[in-house]
Amino acid sequence: MATKNPRLIVTLEPALYAKVKSVSKANGVTLSMAARDLIREACEEIEDLGLSVLADRRMKSAKGRHWLTHDEVWK
Repeated sequence: MATKNPRLIVTLEPALYAKVKSVSKANGVTLSMAARDLIREACEEIEDLGLSVLADRRMKSAKGRHWLTHDEVWK
């Protein structure tokens, strides 16, 4: 079957393979789709962590400044 999406070959140790297989069965999807979804979730978590670090840095560098409330921002 032809596809436009890039492909990736990954070698997993047996325990990790079993976990991915379990996730795929539980969700009723193929192993590839389960692996894709797990990778996507991991990437989102990493991105969230990075944004959290950035927000913490900004909060520390902006001490003493006036912060807008939620309502002020959306007026």
